[in-house]
Amino acid sequence: MILSVAVLVSHLAGAPPLSSYQPEPAELLRARQLMLSRPNECVALTNHFLQRQEADPAQMISSRQDFDHLEQARRYRTREQTFAAWQLQALCQANEGLLLPADVSINQAIALARRHSQHDILAASLLIKAKLALAGQRPEQAAALLEQAADGLPADTRLQGDLQLLQAFTQLHLHRFDQARQGFEQIRLQALQQGDGPRQAWANFLLGEYYQLLQQDELALSHFVETLNLLGQRRQYYLKAMAAEKAAAIYAALGQGDRAVHYANQATTEFELLGNSPLLIGSLINLGRVTRAGNDANLALVYFFNALDLVKIQGDSALMARLYLEIGQSYLQLGNFGEARHYLDLARGGFEHGGDLARQTDALLQLGRLHLELGEPGLALLQLERALGLAQQRDDMPRLIESHRLLARLFETSGNPIQALSHQKAFHAYFERASKLNRLLTQSLVQDNELQLQQERELTELARHGEQLQQDRQRFALLATSLSLLTPLLIYGLLRNLLRSRRLQRQNEELQRTLLLESRTGLPNWRQLMLRLPQEMAKRQQRSEQWYLNEEQARPFNDKIYYLLLHVPFMTDLSERVGLGQAAAIQQRLGDYLRGRIHPKARLYDLREGQFIYVISQRQVAELQQTLAGLERMFTEFPCEFELDRRLAIGIIGHPFLPKAPHALDDLRLGDILYLAMAAAHQLSERTGEPAWVELLAVDCQQAAFFNGDIRHCCIQAILKGLVKVNSSHNKQHIDWHALAPAPAVPD
Repeated sequence: MILSVAVLVSHLAGAPPLSSYQPEPAELLRARQLMLSRPNECVALTNHFLQRQEADPAQMISSRQDFDHLEQARRYRTREQTFAAWQLQALCQANEGLLLPADVSINQAIALARRHSQHDILAASLLIKAKLALAGQRPEQAAALLEQAADGLPADTRLQGDLQLLQAFTQLHLHRFDQARQGFEQIRLQALQQGDGPRQAWANFLLGEYYQLLQQDELALSHFVETLNLLGQRRQYYLKAMAAEKAAAIYAALGQGDRAVHYANQATTEFELLGNSPLLIGSLINLGRVTRAGNDANLALVYFFNALDLVKIQGDSALMARLYLEIGQSYLQLGNFGEARHYLDLARGGFEHGGDLARQTDALLQLGRLHLELGEPGLALLQLERALGLAQQRDDMPRLIESHRLLARLFETSGNPIQALSHQKAFHAYFERASKLNRLLTQSLVQDNELQLQQERELTELARHGEQLQQDRQRFALLATSLSLLTPLLIYGLLRNLLRSRRLQRQNEELQRTLLLESRTGLPNWRQLMLRLPQEMAKRQQRSEQWYLNEEQARPFNDKIYYLLLHVPFMTDLSERVGLGQAAAIQQRLGDYLRGRIHPKARLYDLREGQFIYVISQRQVAELQQTLAGLERMFTEFPCEFELDRRLAIGIIGHPFLPKAPHALDDLRLGDILYLAMAAAHQLSERTGEPAWVELLAVDCQQAAFFNGDIRHCCIQAILKGLVKVNSSHNKQHIDWHALAPAPAVPD
């Protein structure tokens, strides 16, 4: 039962929030997968992970380290990963039934969160500690922990819903039934409005437990069945299994054996899908009992022996003795007295060895019944008197009642009416005592229920009064509307404003589109480039990080995006040479012509002053020189009646410029490098009188710090030192890099 409660509480508000660090360590991912199915392996994995040294975050991202970052990721753990590991370990220990070690583990997470002022992680850890307190039957402590968590929890976080569910569950444990019911109803309504099926199912299930505590079995049953309907085909195996098991128990108590067997079978199926062996064993035992109560002891034996096979793997002697008792009872019901005696003797020995007096009494009572059926009154008397003595030691009324009942039957059949009458009187006395205690408990629950009903009646009266006020308000509104003469004017004004608003909205959308295009060529302009550039760069940076962190990837990074800055000479002075009218017509034709000639997956931006940026992914470029030749041919073949200077100067860089440190350079600094490349190409074009291109390509190194400072100066130094490779259409030795360096300011 401790295991079942622990799993219930650990699963009540979901798994712990893990670190946002990507990729997740393999140990934590595997531990999270095994949290319910094999919690002992989960604990071992988290223990192994916590043996790592905690790394300084600066070390994990520093580009100055000589050893591999992936080796660091395997040997060290970050602070966020440490929090997640302690949280996971606590829940896995709880699922294994180790509540005290689980409390120690979550205390570690809480202490670390407080030390480093991690408020979100502290709130999540306090929620887990509250779950453990509920599993240990300490609802007062759980309520205090939830109050602490609520103080530091933002209103819009996902944990807020978990907090509300745990608070209502805690109220139920504190027997504050009205507050618990209101909490569950509110959570269920919110989950319905938000389309959160699992949370709605949890609230519905706990409402069923609420009605079960009030001994309103039919209402409880309806909520458990509704929970199963809400979950449908969702992979909420544990909740579906618990709801089905509850429904099976209620149907069995109502004497509807077929329905009980149906839901017990469903519970076993869901526990099997969950993969948790202890829970599956308990479900098989329950299914066997329900099946045996339906007079199908043969099928019940199949379930008990399946459970016994699982228990033998675990080596749990106490659970094995319980199964021997169930198997013995089933054989006794079938009349197979030899097998029944064998298993009941095994059960009695197991309980005696384990010190389980209650179940040892049950085994002795079943052995007494066996000897009564065999007509062996002496042996039956011996077993029943031992059972009576154990029951009297513990003042166990149910077992005292059964012991006296069987002893009365024994003495009656053996011809000793005085002893039979004595045990019959004792049977009735204990039965009356148990009935009186049950009536007192029921009366207490009924009184609480009557208080709840009184409150509900008051709420109903308030609702009726509210409806009356609503009707009065509606009549007043109708009268006011009928007397109003301004309604047509108001409607006209509203329609006119609506039409005007739509017209202005269309004009605004058209203006937005116009602002993103260059008016002369109709091509995308620098504004559109700047809108797209940050997202494009971030995407390539992420892919570069994944490539760098992938230890199996030995090939170079091949997912860059090329930026080609073109200088088209005839566009700089076109208006001066041919006039404004002819220049406008040529520029418009050029824009239409270029849109039809560029690669389908490339983009061309007009930056004015004769400068264009051509953007294309490396995956779309088989050979860069072919792409450059195509660009030169595209401008050369542009039809025009005037003589045009078509000597292109093209600067080329790929992003990320430093694949192993993609965040080192922002868009402005990359733009400076691109303009430097174009300036070098322009220098070659002027020297040779031909089109020219220059590509700047950083060598495969991690010297991101080398580019700190004036980027143009740093890049020229990197070129001269060989840290940046230069590819060009002409002899790159002809480029005077010193002439391209920024001139220092002259002091006044």
